[in-house]
Amino acid sequence: MPNASLPATPPPGRGLLREFARLLLIAVVVPVLVLTALILWQRSTATREQFGTSLEAVAETTGHDVDSFLQLHLVPVQLLADRRSAVGNLDDDAAWADDLLRLHRHYSDFTSLVVADGAGTVRVIQPELPGRGVVSVADRPYFKEPASNGRAYVSNAFRGRYLGKAPLVAVSAPMFANGRFAGIVQGAIRIEAFAALRSQWLRARGFEVLLLDRDQTVVHASEGLPYRSLDVLGDSPRDREIRALQRSSDRSKMQRLHGVLRDGGDAYARAVPLQMGWRLLLLVPDRVVAAELRRNTMVILGLLALVLVGVLTIVNMQMKRLGGSVHELLDRMQRFALERASAPIEPGSVPRELAPLAEAMNQLAARTHEAYGEVNLSLQQQRNLREELQAVTRRLLTVQEDERRTLSRELHDDIGQAITAIKLGAMAIQHDDDPARRDEILAEIIATTDQTVTKLRNLSLLLRPPQLDTLGLETALRWQADKLFRQGQPQLELALAPLPRRPDPEVEQACFRIAQEALTNVLRHAAATRVTLTLAIDEDERTLRLAIADDGRGFNGDGVHGLGLVTMRERAQQLGGTLEIESCPGGGTCVRATLPMHIAR
Repeated sequence: MPNASLPATPPPGRGLLREFARLLLIAVVVPVLVLTALILWQRSTATREQFGTSLEAVAETTGHDVDSFLQLHLVPVQLLADRRSAVGNLDDDAAWADDLLRLHRHYSDFTSLVVADGAGTVRVIQPELPGRGVVSVADRPYFKEPASNGRAYVSNAFRGRYLGKAPLVAVSAPMFANGRFAGIVQGAIRIEAFAALRSQWLRARGFEVLLLDRDQTVVHASEGLPYRSLDVLGDSPRDREIRALQRSSDRSKMQRLHGVLRDGGDAYARAVPLQMGWRLLLLVPDRVVAAELRRNTMVILGLLALVLVGVLTIVNMQMKRLGGSVHELLDRMQRFALERASAPIEPGSVPRELAPLAEAMNQLAARTHEAYGEVNLSLQQQRNLREELQAVTRRLLTVQEDERRTLSRELHDDIGQAITAIKLGAMAIQHDDDPARRDEILAEIIATTDQTVTKLRNLSLLLRPPQLDTLGLETALRWQADKLFRQGQPQLELALAPLPRRPDPEVEQACFRIAQEALTNVLRHAAATRVTLTLAIDEDERTLRLAIADDGRGFNGDGVHGLGLVTMRERAQQLGGTLEIESCPGGGTCVRATLPMHIAR
């Protein structure tokens, strides 16, 4: 009876396994929940930043498009006014009619073109108004501004009164006679002609656009906004928010506008100033941002749920196997034949079920300590190799970016400016009646064209020699060698065996670049007196062999290789070939490349 009051003893190991399962479940579920919250917060922030970045980029691009469109139409009007002012025949209405007809033919977005005298009276209009009497534009800002300041002008939005009542925007330029204002040349453009340049594209991608002139008059509004052309912003809360957005000094973030959409919804907006003083507002509806956030949330929750279910399933399976395999594991751990022991684990510090495992771990710790030194040495060697590879990679990226920057600068500064000069010369010939002046401009165009062709040829040779495509590998190598060693020092010996058939284009290019790099290295570093370039093919006609040997100063072949040598080896290995470099200080250098004639597809 004394033992009747004692509790039943659980099976050995059951309490430990159950506690372990509980702790493991907590260790899995809690981190997953925390990770889920962090990921959702990070994705929400990232999504809003992504929309802000996209909104900024699209707004800047759209504003640039509007500026470019207006500038494109202002320039020919100003050029025409300047040319006629310089010629001095401002009273020749027939010539004006021809000029306006020609301008309208080349710039079809003009709805009308007008020439007005210094008093604002219209002299010529294109297209002509049937039964036109005396028409004056003296009250229009596009006449007043050039008359007062003598500069070209882009007007605010206004409604036409002669050729229809459609909303228009005008560009005008002043004319001068004997240094005094003598009138304007003006072109009117329908707002739909340019305001819808990107409106459909923006709407298709979930954006709304609002274009305002200097007087806060709506030039254009997309369909999702409650505005029409020529509406003026008032004092409503919605309009006040739009005004505040334009005045905001912090344009680095998108700002939320309440009730700005036609359906009363909110939107995030960015305001971009244009060159002529207008403002472009680009908006993304709040529902678009919210939909993206919901989509990201559902995807993340789904993935994490799958991960959690998978982890719990695996844990459950492993816990069932743990009870049966723990004794087998302990038996195997005790059979370890180890060389020496380290400080033992105290048996009292671990559950009694794991005491045999603790003893095995004591022996394993000693073995691990000995192996640590070897592993540490290997890791150090790998770290050195990785640092060397990273250094070479950075140098390779720097060289690539330098080459691209050089090519971009050549195309922009030289080729682009030359083409612009040719275009301007051609436009000048079109409107110049002086034969001598036309011949002079034609000569300048021909000279500029010849220079441009030469620059393009030089760039083409720098990127890829045409001899490699048209004449083959042997001729391209001979051309490159003659070009590099044209001064005769060091002495060059060529042994280029004729190939029975051409290798694959990739093989030809790799062989040519390896030879080009090796010969360039000889000139830069070797200080050699004799160089030999050899090209041969094996008897089976499947393998191409290239060798470049010199009697220069050589180098330590076991040291760190530069970018050129690494690039040559990478070119060979990418095609399934090899590259060998034999060199020693004072003993010259020999570079041997073995490449397949044809690449396995």
